Amino acid sequence: MKFLAACLASLFLVPAIAQTPKPGAQDSARAAAVKRCKENRGADCESRDGLNEWLRQERPITPEEQQAAAGARKHRETCAGNKKAPGC
Repeated sequence: MKFLAACLASLFLVPAIAQTPKPGAQDSARAAAVKRCKENRGADCESRDGLNEWLRQERPITPEEQQAAAGARKHRETCAGNKKAPGC
């Protein structure tokens, strides 16, 4: 029974460990966020709270997010062309 519990626990831990970003990638994303913040004359470009918006923009988009964005764009284009389309 303990073996089964250990196997089940590892199924949840392995994907979480695999998804943690590498330290170098995190540093480069932070550096890019600081650069963009300063270029846009941000007020607080050093603290985590001040960089939160910029760090969110530096995060790579997942395939699921790409599909959702493409669907939303297609819906907007459909509604712009035909206001009587379903859902507009």
